[in-house]
Amino acid sequence: MADVKISALPASTTPLAGTEVLPIVQGTTTKQVSVANLTAGRTVASAGYQLGSTGIITESTTSRTLSAADNGKVIYCTNGSATTITCAASLGAGFSVTIVQGGAGKVTVAAGAATLVSYSSLFSTMGQYAVISLISPVADTFLAAGNLGV
Repeated sequence: MADVKISALPASTTPLAGTEVLPIVQGTTTKQVSVANLTAGRTVASAGYQLGSTGIITESTTSRTLSAADNGKVIYCTNGSATTITCAASLGAGFSVTIVQGGAGKVTVAAGAATLVSYSSLFSTMGQYAVISLISPVADTFLAAGNLGV
């Protein structure tokens, strides 16, 4: 094959069969490896980073306590009255959820039995269509970020 920039190559068809061969540099030597051998023994997935319709939870009540089932999801709050989302202990490090104020009612995040912190020490949405992200960097501690107001 002539020297061609990678960006000039045609796209492969997907899904890959696993028999395709890729070049790698191992030490100082360029070698070949099949896709199957490159990924052998490793979990390769991207579905956790793709949001589908099942990843959006419509919350029409004024109160919700987070659960493990909410991890990686978007909670779309539609109530016209104030809504409280309460953090739950024991959800573990790595838990994350995005909360959207879709209705007129302000959404407030409460600590519950967990620790809740934010840069501004604010924990409510700024108004309709405001977005809050909650991330648990360590067990039982939640960091709130986004369109936070009073």
